[in-house]
Amino acid sequence: MSVELFISVLTPTLALILAGTFAMLWWFRRSNRHIAMLAICYACVAAGFALQATSLGLDSTLVRFCSNLMLLVAVFLLCTALLTRAGMPVPRGLLLACAVVAMLVLGWFMWAQPSFVARVVAVTWGIGAMLAIAAIRLSQSPQRSRIDVLMLVVLGMGVAYFLARPFIVVFFEAGGLATPDITSSYWLLTNLATIAYSLLVALTLLTAVALDVIEELQAESQTDPLSRLLNRRGFDLRGARLLSECAAQKRPVVLVLADLDHFKRVNDRYGHEAGDQVIVSFARRLQSMAPAEALVGRLGGEEFAVLLPLTNLQAGMLYAEAVRSAGPADWAARFKVTASFGVVERQPGEGLEQMVGRADAALYQAKRDGRDRVRSGGEIRTRLRRFAG
Repeated sequence: MSVELFISVLTPTLALILAGTFAMLWWFRRSNRHIAMLAICYACVAAGFALQATSLGLDSTLVRFCSNLMLLVAVFLLCTALLTRAGMPVPRGLLLACAVVAMLVLGWFMWAQPSFVARVVAVTWGIGAMLAIAAIRLSQSPQRSRIDVLMLVVLGMGVAYFLARPFIVVFFEAGGLATPDITSSYWLLTNLATIAYSLLVALTLLTAVALDVIEELQAESQTDPLSRLLNRRGFDLRGARLLSECAAQKRPVVLVLADLDHFKRVNDRYGHEAGDQVIVSFARRLQSMAPAEALVGRLGGEEFAVLLPLTNLQAGMLYAEAVRSAGPADWAARFKVTASFGVVERQPGEGLEQMVGRADAALYQAKRDGRDRVRSGGEIRTRLRRFAG
């Protein structure tokens, strides 16, 4: 097998393998539409290079036109997938305009006024413009991870390569009017460069998708499926991290424990579906009334916890009282469920487990005092001192 034929087969084969890889990843996480776009993107790359390698008995000019169309579609899908993954708005009109202009210019210099250099300029600068648009939009993302920064670098490399490619034509192909054949130096160089860049993009994308999937799985493992709050594991992990950050910055933190009163009666009388709706209703109330930086979790059953950074005991008591006095959690207007609260402020050197223990004691005191009320760790200490006196 000649080197030319090997390269002709290698590019579409690798692209097809990558398309299958992204398709399998999408099948595993079908909620991520951008992964499906990447699968179709590499399928288009495979089809485009396969058309270049074999004309299938069709007119060679038409085949080249269709091949470049497939590559432009692939770049459009790539840019759309990257921006969708980043949660950024996709300028589809602008991207499509770049692709349409490139194809119109390509068609003109194919049939009306044949010029190989002009065709290369039309396609490669069209691709470079689309990649530049995607890179500019990605650079405006408010939150960028290291893999996002790497993707920006890779996109920048692509912009530079595709904008410089016409000058490579002029260097290798004197005159630049006729299409170089498969054995030309230009064809070998550009195909090898395209293979290398496609693999670089694919590896970066695969790394990004894999990290996304891992992050999503971790989030799911730390989320209560009913209330959509943090579960006990997630609350403990993130709570310990938050306490460490606040301790390093010497900032106050308050823990609020909440427990629904007589919740078992709801399940016994109205069924578990009614109980689930009460849980969801109360969880939404805790979340909506807490500040954005707070951690809200369901520790299990009808017990909830809220960790409030930058908050002292008095402010924590006000938050708990606001939740309590907002009114009972209703379901179908057939019953009302109240809640009891225990509130503590972090003491020097205290960990989350110790805070939970003190807040639980305050919550227990609220239950003993008649439920539907807020008690703090400070109140318990005051009572103990009076009792000891």
